[in-house]
Amino acid sequence: MKTKVFTILAVVMLFGVCPVRAATWWDSGHHIVTDGDVYDEIFMSNYATADVLGGQILKLETLDFSSAGIFGGEMDGLWSNDDTIVNIYGGTLNWLAAFHESTVNLYAYDVTYHSTDGLHNEGWMEGTYYNDDSPFSFSFYGEHSYSHVNIVPEPATFLLLGLGGLLLRKRK
Repeated sequence: MKTKVFTILAVVMLFGVCPVRAATWWDSGHHIVTDGDVYDEIFMSNYATADVLGGQILKLETLDFSSAGIFGGEMDGLWSNDDTIVNIYGGTLNWLAAFHESTVNLYAYDVTYHSTDGLHNEGWMEGTYYNDDSPFSFSFYGEHSYSHVNIVPEPATFLLLGLGGLLLRKRK
């Protein structure tokens, strides 16, 4: 009897200390990940949207016209596929994989792409986020993943270019 009680207590304590996490599938609606949220894997499809404001995600994969905005939090891997759009404004990301007509917009400055350094076989990128001036660095997974990344200039750049174009036009 003591063995059974001890076994039950051990199992209850194990699951209390180490919660079981499974894959999450969002196929519609808008979802928000905030501080304190922990996900193993999140798969998004069918026009589902998400904003990642905080929390921890092992892997986020966007599929079939879904979209995500990454503003904060910690993410090990981001997979972008099949006509999806991901906007990255901040947060910690270890590696990025982008395939099949996906678009990744990176809101950052002083961005540098490094084709390889021996550690990052597909290259890596570093820079500073506009959102909070924090530095970032992430590796690429998959051949030509970097070609899906658009560096979005700060809004004042558009203003200066537009104003300059107007001034040049008046001189003619």
